[in-house]
Amino acid sequence: MTDEVFEQSSNQVSKRNLALLGLILVSIAPSISVTTGFVFQAGVLAVIVFVFTKIWVFGLPAFWHLRMEQQEFSWSPVEKGGWGMSLTLGVGMILVIWLAYFLLGEQMLQPDALKAILDPVGLTVPWKLAAAIVFWVFINSVLEEYVFRWFITSKIEQLVGGKWRSAFLSSAVFTLHHSIALIYFLDPIGAVIASLGVFIGGTIFSWLYLEYRSIWIAWVAHACADIAIFAIAWKIIIGF
Repeated sequence: MTDEVFEQSSNQVSKRNLALLGLILVSIAPSISVTTGFVFQAGVLAVIVFVFTKIWVFGLPAFWHLRMEQQEFSWSPVEKGGWGMSLTLGVGMILVIWLAYFLLGEQMLQPDALKAILDPVGLTVPWKLAAAIVFWVFINSVLEEYVFRWFITSKIEQLVGGKWRSAFLSSAVFTLHHSIALIYFLDPIGAVIASLGVFIGGTIFSWLYLEYRSIWIAWVAHACADIAIFAIAWKIIIGF
């Protein structure tokens, strides 16, 4: 009996260590990419790092799940509902984001800095910006839910347990690389406020995932938030 208990305890420790290693390897990559691009402005190297880290954060979780943890493939089916809850929270986030911009936008945002960053990559051209928005809302945000909610949030849950603790910690990881980038788009007060907004949004997305166990439920709210943000960006860059 003692040997069985010891073996079970050893297996639990091994699983926790594996979860921790996977969490570290995935969670640091976005911050490395953003730091290379925005802090060091490393030019071609930044592009290389960006592409490599994108492949890393999207490929490693699947490899880790299928090979390292020997788990089955899943499309994260919606089995517990949650569409209405996610849409309600998403619409609420749209209203809050637009209200914050209406009240604080002129004090927070630096339109010239935003245009200076987007112009070299052609995103001040209407059709290119529209294409980027479609990509960000319908592809990138899904991939972010796959990485940050399914993989990172699940690994944190394995390590610390508890729905809210896991949601807060995973949101902190989600916020870190966003905050690094926001410093270059906003003034200091704006960056702090926006980072707080990202943290709250990330917590909502993580809670939705932990409550309903599907990235698609979390994605609905995430897409709503992105639509609100990109509508503001469109107004600044293109105008209505």
